Amino acid sequence: MTPPPNETPARQAAAVTATVSPTVVPRGRRRAAVAVACALAFAATGTSAALGGQPETEPAAFAECATDGFCEDFEAMDGGAPSGRWAVETRDCSGLGTATVDTEAGREGGGALRIDGADGYCNHVFVATELADVDTASGLYVRFWVRHTTELPQQHVTFLAMEDVGDGSRDLRMGGQNAALQWNRESDDATLPAQSPAGVALSAPLPVDEWSCLEFQLDGSAGLLETWLDGEQVEGLVVDGEPTQDVDQQWLNRGEWSPDVVDLRLGWESYGEGADTLWYDDVAVGTTRTGC
Repeated sequence: MTPPPNETPARQAAAVTATVSPTVVPRGRRRAAVAVACALAFAATGTSAALGGQPETEPAAFAECATDGFCEDFEAMDGGAPSGRWAVETRDCSGLGTATVDTEAGREGGGALRIDGADGYCNHVFVATELADVDTASGLYVRFWVRHTTELPQQHVTFLAMEDVGDGSRDLRMGGQNAALQWNRESDDATLPAQSPAGVALSAPLPVDEWSCLEFQLDGSAGLLETWLDGEQVEGLVVDGEPTQDVDQQWLNRGEWSPDVVDLRLGWESYGEGADTLWYDDVAVGTTRTGC
């Protein structure tokens, strides 16, 4: 996907006032017997293994929020604009996109972050928080629940972004294209997986009208990225340092990748077609996996 001229401007984020408005089992890489063993162990015991093969701690319940990070359930907000550590922001321009706290839309009742996203770049909106209080150098884990109303479009959209100071302060973006989840690197428009038919088939759609649990691990020192949907690894959304055709070969073509992200933004940005309404809840950020 060739980005439009205004898709990759220099970052000029500005805080704005929010408008109040209302089984396919992943096949795995099968590169080594240890990877298969780890996958079997996860299915049997609920534990997983890091990409490097080291055992992880069993994911904790949301109530057991990691002490090395933070959690957000939006319950303490009374509606209207997000508050606390969160601020509404746009980039370069603003339009029809809105961000509010919906006090009755939470996954278990109560509050949730609502994003009304519209077509077109300047109709984007994000709710952002800095990650200065998280030791991202130790490896970053992010878990959030999301519900949305419209299938991911064929054209590129973003629903999570992070400023990567290791890549010229351009964004590392999670979203969708060709109706499936993808990662995108703003600096060179690399995608994960490759947007070939074979690559897209290794990703997954984001279900509509139901809560889905998305998790990812980002290890900047090792250049690794791993993604889970409802507790299952998405094969096409993995960067493991070994270039794999239709998955991370394009991503690694540029050479060493060492992401260093400094913020987390939840919202919506469309680069053509693509309007959606999304709710986010039970966000967990830390250096250990929380799980669903």
